[in-house]
Parts: sequence; C-alpha cells; structure tokens
Amino acid sequence: MPPHPHRHNAGIVRRAAHAGGRVTGKMSLEGDGMGSFYTNMHVKTTDRDQVARAWMNYWEGREDTSWCFIAPPYNGWVALFDWRCDQQDTDILVDLASHLSRAAECAALVFQVHDSALAEYWLFNLGAEVDHYTSNTEYFAAYAQLPTAAPDTEGIFVGFGPDTDAGYAEQEDLSDGGNVDLLRSLTNDLASEVQFEAILRTPAYIADDILTALASAIGLNDSWAAVGYHYLVTEGDTIPGLGDFHHLPPGAPANPARFAEHGG
Repeated sequence: MPPHPHRHNAGIVRRAAHAGGRVTGKMSLEGDGMGSFYTNMHVKTTDRDQVARAWMNYWEGREDTSWCFIAPPYNGWVALFDWRCDQQDTDILVDLASHLSRAAECAALVFQVHDSALAEYWLFNLGAEVDHYTSNTEYFAAYAQLPTAAPDTEGIFVGFGPDTDAGYAEQEDLSDGGNVDLLRSLTNDLASEVQFEAILRTPAYIADDILTALASAIGLNDSWAAVGYHYLVTEGDTIPGLGDFHHLPPGAPANPARFAEHGG
C-alpha cells in the first residue's frame, strides 16, 4: 500500500484540547454530552490466536497492563476492543494498532468516535500508518481550516452515505483524509469508489453512522464496529456474538468495577 499523499498530521487530534497528548480518559465513560465515546480495531487475518499473542506481547513490552475482548474471525478480520484505547488514549490506540499490524504482517483498521461528533479511522499496513481520516476538522481548534468540498448538486451520493435529511445534507463537508483506493483494496474492489466517497464526505447527524457505514462497505461486522470495551462490559447482552469473544489477559474478569479501580 503506498502512503496517502493527502493527510494531515495524525498527531494533531492527540494533542488538541487536552494536556499530555491525549483526550482525557474519563470522557469515554463520563462525558458531559449525550454522545458515544468508543474505539475498536480490526486486523485483517483469521488467526485470532496470533492477534491475542501480539496484544499480550505489546503490553508485556511496555511493562504495563490493559484488558481486551477479541472477537472470532469475521469475513477475514479479527476485531479487538482494548480497555486503555477505549479511554480515548489515541497515542496508545495507534501504537497498538501499528504493533498488531506489524506482528500479524497484514493491514489493521482502527475506529474512534468522540462524543458522536467526531469519527476517525487509521489504516496500517505491515505496521506503517498509510491513511488517517477525520470527519470534522473543526471539532478541535488545532485543525487548520481546509477548503470544503463542492455540494453534491447532482445527487450522485444519494443512497450511499450515512442517513441524512434534506436540511443537514447542505452542511459543509469538514472531513479530511480517507484514501478511497486503499479502502477499496481491503474489499478486493467489490465496493465502489462512489460508495466510499459518499460515506466519507456526507455529513451525518451522528458521527457513529459514518464508521458503521464504512464497516459495512468493507465487510466488517458493523455491530462490532459500533462499540468499545466499555460497552461490551456494560451492555454485552445486546452485542451479537459476545459469547464467542475471548477476554484477555486469560483469567482476568471483565466487570465495571475495573473502571473505578483503575481510574476510569
């Protein structure tokens, strides 16, 4: 995969609006708004055990700890939900995804939603970051103003992107990044260019919808792409297939008390 020439510094969002280089962890659990905060990552392999070993090695190498759920392979992907990443700790999120991609020698795709107002993804191949997308460059003041896309006056995106109504469809496209050719390569070009462009460039009331539509187009389990570790712990009975997930480290229970015990 060649690097995407049009992408801003992915570190900007990690540094914006917070000290210490990351979004405050408690925001993922106790945000003042009504939106969702979650992260998940998807490794393009069917070897769940390899992904689990790579995850364990990552935290052992840091001499640190976290907890995660790992889903069974789905359509050629293994989904992973990490507790530390779910604190909106973007530095760890992208570092862990890079490690998993390198260890499994494949692509890895990471989703992050912040207060249902900002959707982002990072794409890695063999450990290298090759694409980064953000749905709203004005969400954090650190983003530079960018030219907005021309309105879809011909309606060619209608029926492809996230749900919108007639009024909201007039909002400016504030997205940045998103390499459609790389995304299509993940599907063996089964999804169309216009489909991905519509998903990435059509403003949505709820940013979650962008990543859910993207997951569906790529062939990921879109239900799993719409949750993070915290949601699996607190609302697991509503998540399809949770009974087949593995929890790591082995023997470590997953329960809401962990968030209080460890500062969540």
